[in-house]
Amino acid sequence: MEPIKDIEKVEKMFRQGQTTLLDASTGYKYSMTARCPKDGSFSLIAEIEKSGECLSRIVFKCSSCSSLFEAKQEDIYLR
Repeated sequence: MEPIKDIEKVEKMFRQGQTTLLDASTGYKYSMTARCPKDGSFSLIAEIEKSGECLSRIVFKCSSCSSLFEAKQEDIYLR
C-alpha cells in the first residue's frame, strides 16, 4: 500500500499518544511514516516524545541515507 495523507487520523494518533491506529471496520493497522527531506524516501519512526498522554514530537530515520529528521503532523503519512 502506498502511503497516504490523512491529517484527521494523524491528529487522532497524536491525541491518543499512539504511533499506530487500527481501523475497526477493515482490521487494517495504520502506522506513521514521513518523507526524508534529503532524498524523499519514506522513513521509519526512530524516536517519540510525549506530553502527558499525547505525542508531542516524532523523529524519523531514513532507511536510505540514515538521516534523522523531525516531522510535523501535516508532513506525516500513513501506511
